[in-house]
Amino acid sequence: MINQSLNDKTWRDGDLIFTEVIKQAYTDCCFSAGFVKGHPVNTVYLMIDRGGKTDVLLTLRPDELAAIAWIATGVLWSQAVISIDKP
Repeated sequence: MINQSLNDKTWRDGDLIFTEVIKQAYTDCCFSAGFVKGHPVNTVYLMIDRGGKTDVLLTLRPDELAAIAWIATGVLWSQAVISIDKP
């Protein structure tokens, strides 16, 4: 995981300004997130790039991004518990 806070990557899309704050790169894909300025509500983004193309770009409120993190953690925890419980 790379915290980009000291070396922000910024780009524009229309009236919106995206600033990458953190990313996790893999061989075949990259997850990144950051801030969005110019949106009518307090907004962050979550982006998934695969094969050099953006597959997913979500603009979210902070509570929505937190809900995704909570759900993802829950499914991973459930998978670990189910794996332990099975013979």
